[in-house]
Amino acid sequence: MKKIIISTLLLMGLAFANEAYKPKFDKVSVAGSEIYVLADDVEEALEDGMVDQFWLAELINNNKPLPKGVTLVDLREDYKYKAQHIKGAINLPFDMKSEKMDFSKIPADGVVIFYCDKGVKSMTARTKLDEKLASRVFAFDATFKCDENNTNCTLTPNEAI
Repeated sequence: MKKIIISTLLLMGLAFANEAYKPKFDKVSVAGSEIYVLADDVEEALEDGMVDQFWLAELINNNKPLPKGVTLVDLREDYKYKAQHIKGAINLPFDMKSEKMDFSKIPADGVVIFYCDKGVKSMTARTKLDEKLASRVFAFDATFKCDENNTNCTLTPNEAI
């Protein structure tokens, strides 16, 4: 009997582990794109600029397309980007010491999602944007590991920073 209960619990756990992630809050429309953010108060989440990392990681891990108008921007140094990056991302390095980057290369429209190694760089870079640009830029907090050909990456969402 004990084995049956343990087996049942394990199977239930596997079933839940394979279920698709369901965002806690409704999608919001930002710059013509539909995304999920992290707070139940939409205005607060838009100000904080945190995309729902569990939702976005699931899209990427399952090779699903990003919502229309969303661009991923890798803020890490060139050599790190060349070694591995999320498929489709562009590279715009942000220097943490000088707190500078070439902001003119940020896409002119749509939603921009910054990512880096640990999330801190993404949030810092976002604070350097003017208010209008920051309203459509979000930080994505996840770690990722790619194969040696940089063709398959697995993202693991971090807890919100």
